[in-house]
Amino acid sequence: MAREGKAYLTELVESVICVPDAFRIRCGNDNFIFSIQSKNQETNDYFAISAIYDTICTIDSAIKFAFAEAIAIDLPESLDTYNPFSQIGEDERIAIYHVENIVFRVSILWDMLAQLCNIIYQTKVDLKKLHCGRYFDAFSKGDKSFEFAKEVNDYLEEKEDTSIDANPWPGNHAFLANYRNQMTHRVSPSISSISTFGYTLRPPTMYLLHRAVEDYYKVSSFLCRLVNQYLDEHQNWLPFGLEKSEEDE
Repeated sequence: MAREGKAYLTELVESVICVPDAFRIRCGNDNFIFSIQSKNQETNDYFAISAIYDTICTIDSAIKFAFAEAIAIDLPESLDTYNPFSQIGEDERIAIYHVENIVFRVSILWDMLAQLCNIIYQTKVDLKKLHCGRYFDAFSKGDKSFEFAKEVNDYLEEKEDTSIDANPWPGNHAFLANYRNQMTHRVSPSISSISTFGYTLRPPTMYLLHRAVEDYYKVSSFLCRLVNQYLDEHQNWLPFGLEKSEEDE
């Protein structure tokens, strides 16, 4: 793998920073309020968002681990020696395992983004029916649309264009969605095959990693904006029933 390619992807991954205790409400030196069940909607929303953010931090940690494992393997970045029908070596097999792990976990982050929007923007979609693509498509148009959903949906619908070499590559999300669909419902996309069941050419592992990391960076950017905006609006906020009275000030 060329140092330039490795450096670029590493920079993207390291620029994503999660703060595990961002939503902690401290009460004492080492104590914090874990959760509260309340009739107050704002309080319930706060702790629901806190729980989702804890999940995001856990997923982010797993993605960073998988990336470190994959990037440590010397994967060829140039297509000069690429042969989709060549036998996969043990090192590349391990790299593919970690990269596909990233692909799946990044898709979970997109669903987490939809869940956060569902709470913060009070769109009230049933959790069992909440799907990232359908959610942002639905709220990017019509009377119930909001600008953040439009921006996200524009990215989700971005088409692949392999003629463009500049970073970030267009259509990362669309490419990865198709890749995951193949992993789940068809012949593994990491295995080249030609049969009545389908036609598949294994992509270079570095190519897949590049697209996965750029998609990870994009969803993390959206999550960062949304979470920071929410926290800014709830600075010094306390759950319903625990607000400071004038006598306490």
